[in-house]
Amino acid sequence: MEDFTADVEGDSLLASVELDDIGVEQEPLEDCHILDENTRLSSDKIPVPTTFPDFPYPIPYSQQISLMRSVYQTLEEARCGLFESPTGTGKSLSLLIASLRWLLDRNSLIPIRLKELNKHLHEIDSQSVRLEPDWVTAYEQTRSVKRMLEPEIEQLEAVKSCLSKIADLKASYFKQSSQLLNACVTQKLDKQYSELYGQSNLSCIDLSTDDPMEELFLSDSLHEEPLSPEETNPDDALSKPKITQIIYCSRTHSQLNQVLDELSKCQTLSAHISVIQLSSRQTLCTNRKVYHLQHSEAINEACLDLGRSKSRCPMRNAPAIKRLSDYLLSGASAPQIACSVRENNYSNLFGKRSNSLFPHRPQSADFIATRIGCPYYATRESLPTAQLVLVPYATVLQQKTRAAFGLTLANSILIIDEAHNLLEATTASLSVLLKLRDLQCVLIVLRTYQQHYRARLSSLVALRLRQLIQFVQSLQRLLLLPNRNRLTNQKVVTIPLMLSEAGIDNISLHHLIDCLRQRHFVTKLAGFAKWVSAKSGNDFPSIEDETIEKYDGSRSSLPTGMKSLLAGMKRSRGDMVNKPQIRSTLTEASSVCSNSKPPDFSTNNLDGASSSLFKFQSFLEALVIGEDDARILINPSQQNMKNQSEVQLNSKDEQLDAKDPSLYFTVLNPGRYLQDLVRESRCVLLAGGTMQPFDELLQQVFQPAGKSTDNVTTFTCDHVIDSRCQLKVFPIVETRDGQPLEFTFQQRGQLHVMDECGDIILQIALRTPAGVVVFLPSYDYQQTLCSHWESSGLLSRLNQHKRVFREPKHASILSQVMQAYKNANTNTRTGAILICVIGGKLSEGINFSDDLARAVVIVGMPYPNPHCPLLREKMAYLDSKFSGLGTLLSQQNPGRQHCETLCMRSINQAIGRAVRHAKDYAAVFLVDRRFSRASVIRQLPSWVQESLRLCVGTRSQFAVSLSEALEQLDTFFSKNKSVVTKMEQT
Repeated sequence: MEDFTADVEGDSLLASVELDDIGVEQEPLEDCHILDENTRLSSDKIPVPTTFPDFPYPIPYSQQISLMRSVYQTLEEARCGLFESPTGTGKSLSLLIASLRWLLDRNSLIPIRLKELNKHLHEIDSQSVRLEPDWVTAYEQTRSVKRMLEPEIEQLEAVKSCLSKIADLKASYFKQSSQLLNACVTQKLDKQYSELYGQSNLSCIDLSTDDPMEELFLSDSLHEEPLSPEETNPDDALSKPKITQIIYCSRTHSQLNQVLDELSKCQTLSAHISVIQLSSRQTLCTNRKVYHLQHSEAINEACLDLGRSKSRCPMRNAPAIKRLSDYLLSGASAPQIACSVRENNYSNLFGKRSNSLFPHRPQSADFIATRIGCPYYATRESLPTAQLVLVPYATVLQQKTRAAFGLTLANSILIIDEAHNLLEATTASLSVLLKLRDLQCVLIVLRTYQQHYRARLSSLVALRLRQLIQFVQSLQRLLLLPNRNRLTNQKVVTIPLMLSEAGIDNISLHHLIDCLRQRHFVTKLAGFAKWVSAKSGNDFPSIEDETIEKYDGSRSSLPTGMKSLLAGMKRSRGDMVNKPQIRSTLTEASSVCSNSKPPDFSTNNLDGASSSLFKFQSFLEALVIGEDDARILINPSQQNMKNQSEVQLNSKDEQLDAKDPSLYFTVLNPGRYLQDLVRESRCVLLAGGTMQPFDELLQQVFQPAGKSTDNVTTFTCDHVIDSRCQLKVFPIVETRDGQPLEFTFQQRGQLHVMDECGDIILQIALRTPAGVVVFLPSYDYQQTLCSHWESSGLLSRLNQHKRVFREPKHASILSQVMQAYKNANTNTRTGAILICVIGGKLSEGINFSDDLARAVVIVGMPYPNPHCPLLREKMAYLDSKFSGLGTLLSQQNPGRQHCETLCMRSINQAIGRAVRHAKDYAAVFLVDRRFSRASVIRQLPSWVQESLRLCVGTRSQFAVSLSEALEQLDTFFSKNKSVVTKMEQT
């Protein structure tokens, strides 16, 4: 009978037999019992632990225990979750411990499950042997049950094998390090290395040479060249994960490094968990000729070009990649390895003795980099075996980026930390800002390329070039030659309306994108621009008259084709200007363009033309993939835009310059692009210090993805401080003479309002023993307020008591200002004042603990500008899209709720800057009449509400006079200082 069970031909024969035709009836196998048992085993739930021994400190806070238990239970039930834990409560550590402990507990059941399944299979075989008279029926029933069990057994065996490999690697960290060191110091492969490295065709990325390179940049065909497996299907290039992965996301790599530091404190977890931190080629590439290109898109294209060439990148050799992959899984850090290779300093990897082993010569450095291998591809190689994957937001928010990194969400736990601004971060990742200067760069590159290769282009390439030039020119006219009644107005339009208004709705965007993508044409254009710039000995020209006149072709190094092109452009522009019907329009448009600087094409980098070309390609791609919520903000001329929040531009690196006409692509419903994360993952957990109100995330992300409110865990907890003793919250709603304090956009610029604001801050500063942090609604109001105080003498009075610092608008000097503020608080007895902006760089992510912020003053409520056209468009869209859900979850319309959420989260983030640990204490002043509203109070964190109600007392209104607040302030500071002193002494 055992021989027959392996009979493949018998399977085919039995598949064609109708069991009903068999004459002898037999009692069926007791497979019901087997299936019931199978179901019971798979549905067993792990009990939620009451304690977590992995916690690295003696006694966790009760808030941490509650958070860890809630996260553990959510994962076990395969639910999604929203978790709010105030800053300073050890949120990240709690998330790590709970999720990793659940993963290890779940993995520990795999051997038990396998044993049970194999036992069932043995029982099935034994039962079928006993039923000899009707062997056909017995065999068919046995086969049907085995079909149900064997796939699961195979999967569990693969997982078990992978977990065994992880255990072996984690136990052999020093062995892996020694093997890598031995590979670096071994000289046996010197000859092989020289042949490999010397023959590598790196000229395709070395754009600094002055030798003629016309053939390199020529794209005479749009037929796609063969792609590497990584490009055709990234998922096939890597085996899909066989194990359950926890994908942990945060905003920046520095925050992910802090997560690694937290994990290193938990020895019982870090010793058994394989960790990989995903980074881009720009961070991990160790090929000098590639990462020196600086621009991320250029680095990606250069790396892929080397992968397609016959002589591959020497760092990407299979033995080194495999060796480095094992080293990473054993506990090494890929960014640290890449940094060591780039700096040619290996003491962090192999100890101080490595400096004496490795000679400091460029060729030796290249050899060592080759033997170590490429950290980027080693990370990709080790990704399927990683149990914890650390990634920044940008890596997971878009499907294209996930595919490029080989990241798979199926059967994964996705944890997004610092998720309070997740929707805004998603909007920023999908948005594209294309300035007029970028269009000018792209146009001159396209025209020059067309002229230089005009006799050698195929008809299809020539057609696509003409279409690209026409498309760019039409976008320029949209910005430079608008209707007179629109010259001073921004406008928000849909994609079809913009294309129609520009007169380019008859051009296929797909054809243009294919032209730029195929054979890496956009990269060739970038290289061509740099080559021409280097050959000419000057920066690449602008198309403005003044620049063209200076670039008159007198330089012998300028290619003849460019001379003809520039002369022709000058003649054609002169002819255009001479036409009476458009002379006045060009004069009007030139005033708009006069404030735009010509594009900078430095011969030392690709940040000029390449940046503009890649932005243009991203803009085209955004137009194609845009859904019905996609909008274009047309900014044709100077606008009196007050601050970044008025246009809802979330990128900190780029802002809509009022003096620079631009096109800004954005989306109105970022939650739509997060729904795939919810559908594909096993669980999605969103955590942050200020997550409430939850309604917006429930409406826009979870409910459209099929998760009802019952299937989403919501968790909130109090702060680790005693908010009744260590926190004071005072709503100041009136002046000393009883006039209401209103810092609305219409009222806050009045002189008496600014005087009252300064007086309140002065009185608070006089009673506060150390640092005072003031948050204002915008940078413009900060400038207006400080200018008025300076003229009125109030600023000098403030400086007499505490030195006043201001948050800079530009990040370049932010660290210097912060360091000066810290020194002023540390080195002086009086402390200092720091005037910040809500929603700015200091309102989140900055630690104002202890004496850096004994008092926090929030002036006004930072509602976004209601006159912003993009905000009005978004509110109308949300009202039309989510009005049905809004009535179920809240009393407000979704558009109005969006504004409330933006405002209150910013306020809650600012409050959370002050109290950072269990021994900390601070006073918070909410200076505005609107802070007395019950609807506003309800949106504050519960621990803040508790303190506020104690300060207000039995009053019917949520308000405290300034004099009463100052009286309570003296007692508050003296009492807490003595308590902290006693705690430190014990």
